[in-house]
Amino acid sequence: MSEESQTAEARQEPAAPEKSSLVKTLVSSLWFPVFFVVGFMVFYLVPFHAPAPTNVPVAVVGDQAATSLETGFQRSAPGSFDVTAVPSEQAGRQAIMERDVVATYSPADGELFVASANGRALTQVLSASFEPIAEQGGGELSTTDVAPTAPGDVMGTGLFYLLMAMNIGGYITVMMLLRAALSKRTKLFTLVGMGVFSTLFCYLVGTGLQVIDPDLWVLPIGFLLTQAVAWTAFGLVPFVKQFIPGVAMGLFVLLSIPSSGGAIPKEMVPSFFQSLHSIMPLGQAVDAMRGVLYFRGNEVLWPVVGLLIWCAVGAALIVFDAWRNRRKQAARQDSTESTERASEAAAEEPDTHAHPLPMLTGTVSGRDGSAIEAAVITIADSTGNQLARVHTSPEGEYAVESLPEQYVTVVAASRGCRPTVERVSVHAGKCAQQNFVLHGVPGEHERDPENGTLVSGAGAVPPA
Repeated sequence: MSEESQTAEARQEPAAPEKSSLVKTLVSSLWFPVFFVVGFMVFYLVPFHAPAPTNVPVAVVGDQAATSLETGFQRSAPGSFDVTAVPSEQAGRQAIMERDVVATYSPADGELFVASANGRALTQVLSASFEPIAEQGGGELSTTDVAPTAPGDVMGTGLFYLLMAMNIGGYITVMMLLRAALSKRTKLFTLVGMGVFSTLFCYLVGTGLQVIDPDLWVLPIGFLLTQAVAWTAFGLVPFVKQFIPGVAMGLFVLLSIPSSGGAIPKEMVPSFFQSLHSIMPLGQAVDAMRGVLYFRGNEVLWPVVGLLIWCAVGAALIVFDAWRNRRKQAARQDSTESTERASEAAAEEPDTHAHPLPMLTGTVSGRDGSAIEAAVITIADSTGNQLARVHTSPEGEYAVESLPEQYVTVVAASRGCRPTVERVSVHAGKCAQQNFVLHGVPGEHERDPENGTLVSGAGAVPPA
């Protein structure tokens, strides 16, 4: 069999490493969208498809009437309402404003006192639940709103959307800064700056549309929300690494939004989400801002304390990671590992001079695992400027020193093989490794089977 036919058969043989690489690439690329789809079905559709009152705190004027209504609710809708008695209508209105209950019913005149600031959906459910009771008493139900929303917040969800922009904005800012070639301090200042911008912008839009009243006390609450999300997400990055998109979305989108009580009142979601309401930062911000805007400042302190705790947790994670990195760096300096790594990454011919610790090493091989000698390794920064260019040894190894601490683009190329590109994060005192497997036959020209154009060798068309 001729050498040409053997080469053609080798090219046609299915490569198991290619299939394994394809599966690995698909899994590493698609886990997040799969998590996104499954998460939205579980955490959004399940609690929101049929909202119903769950342990809704209401007050009834008169002990006897309260006992009677509680018994009736336990029979017709067990677990829906928690009924307490108040001595008068005025006491019932005060209980609403102090946020002890969400509604008060007066059987004497069939009047229901509500606070639409808690959510229009909840107000509608309360009216529908107490209307038959008023009719049984021989009258019609009348409703009085003691805490209405701002004129522009017709559906009662405007405040929620303002806060959701601040909530998701902090999370997205962290995601966008992950690969930015900036120091950690600069990134933290950027998080603060984006928090100030998003808070002011949302406040101006909200007051301009009359979705919220122009109360300056909401500004620090909004800013705390942005920082609680951003600093916690940023602090988690070194610990969860490439899974930070899923972890951050799970915390601040999938868990925080359904439990916030903004879109659907917390009294109408399952108990699990009700229990998260006072823990997650978005729910804390909703409670704090509603207290400032609609309930005379009642029940604002503890939600604000909760936001401060989230900020402190994020700061603690960042400080702990910095301390951990300093310990690792000190341990490396005290050990002999740096000397061993430097000697392993030495040039092809021995050198009598000491070599600094390489920042990036790796190997280049073919599909069959054989080393590719003299492959060209090109390193460029995020703007495309070339930082280094080296060739692999007869063993297919390469080592690069003195690179800036940032994400760099590494291109491996060899005549007869398709070039391969990877993004690698490099840090001083830590040797990153990136191995390459090139497809093709080293030393030969390779043409695209579809259009016949050269994809490697002299005159090759670079990949799109």
